[in-house]
Amino acid sequence: MESMSTRNNREKRVVSFFIWDPELERKIDREVKMIDGISKLLNVATTLEQTIECHKALILSQQRMLAFMAEIQRKQQNLLKSDDTNMEATKSTVVLSDIRLPLIWTGMKAKSDKKKFAVFCLARIGCEIIDTTVKYIDKKSTEIAFTEKLIFNNVPHDFQLHLEVYALNKSLALSSSVKDFANRYSYFSTHGSQKMPKSNSNSSKSSVQPQSKFVLIAHKIFSKGSADKMAKVYDLQMERLQENSLVRLPIHSSFIARFTIQPLCYLCSSTYAGILEIDNTQYSCTLATGHLNGEEIVGDDASDQHRFSIPITADTIISTRDNQHSFIIENLGFNREELFVHDIFTLRNWVRALQQQIVDMRAWEPTFEHFPSVMRHSHEALNSLVKYSIIGTNLTKESMSPAKSRSADNLHQTDIPSQTMTNSTINQSNNINHILDKINFNEENDYDT
Repeated sequence: MESMSTRNNREKRVVSFFIWDPELERKIDREVKMIDGISKLLNVATTLEQTIECHKALILSQQRMLAFMAEIQRKQQNLLKSDDTNMEATKSTVVLSDIRLPLIWTGMKAKSDKKKFAVFCLARIGCEIIDTTVKYIDKKSTEIAFTEKLIFNNVPHDFQLHLEVYALNKSLALSSSVKDFANRYSYFSTHGSQKMPKSNSNSSKSSVQPQSKFVLIAHKIFSKGSADKMAKVYDLQMERLQENSLVRLPIHSSFIARFTIQPLCYLCSSTYAGILEIDNTQYSCTLATGHLNGEEIVGDDASDQHRFSIPITADTIISTRDNQHSFIIENLGFNREELFVHDIFTLRNWVRALQQQIVDMRAWEPTFEHFPSVMRHSHEALNSLVKYSIIGTNLTKESMSPAKSRSADNLHQTDIPSQTMTNSTINQSNNINHILDKINFNEENDYDT
């Protein structure tokens, strides 16, 4: 008895180690119940639309369950690693929109009534899955256009967005479900009872849950290097389908989409603010979008007000002098700038804010070129300020139009809500049609095999 209880305790310890997240466990259980419910609905569905929606829901639940299980494995691997105390980059909002898939019907050898498909796309980052609406196409369709915006929030910088294209030939959608329904209806009408034979019930219990008839046609993996402010052409990785040729959706190996990234550090007007001193002169300073901007605190009767702007880039080096309550900013090609604070607590807050800014710049540097407004604030002088370059201990004034800037009486960290990034206005239809004209639609050999 002791050996049996000891073995049970060991088994419990093993299970608790490998399945340790109760929230993910509940989500997996919910998806299992969803799959069971969808399977029951699929068995009684009689219309084409009902069947297609059930098959789509089955795909989504199965993919969510797989994503949750992968997340558990990822967390288990992180448990075995040592704690990482390094700063994490600010997260971002990722948007995938304007997906357009060109069609090539010439390579599909089938009757006209067989050239009808239901198509949808699935996008996934980590455990979050977003799907598009189902589009119904036939031989008259030249492309499949998904107009929805697939928005992912709080996305880390090392993300991967998996886009998958699923298709179902409408002629195959009702084949088995209608047949099963007809068999059940025939049995009920003959025997006058809803009790199925025992052999059938036993076989149904032992049978595997039905799989969705939607077939994965192609996929694409996006990363932060794939971002662009305009819609552009991307390559699809086509799946090798060994089944009936009717399940093959005749899409081109290239498609059009708009993939944008909006790092949260770009959307804030300032990430940190406070008072700093240079040569015993106090400045009201703000840290935002790759610059430390300062404005001299002077009286109302002062006619001249000094301002400066120091770039904070991925290569910026921050060092401290605790005994003097100061920190030094070093940039390649620029002089070292030393700024002073009143106490060690304030010093540590400023250094941490600057280090966070550097981490953000390193993480999201591939997206800089796609944000002209951010590039101006990150690499050029701010047009709204009178710029002063700090050279040694002298402030050299440069001719810029003066403007009123924010001041702070005491050191504080701003809590400004993120504003929606203004997207550049483009003529989507003209832009996408121009791209479509460049795609070669004569690749018939890809679909003849």
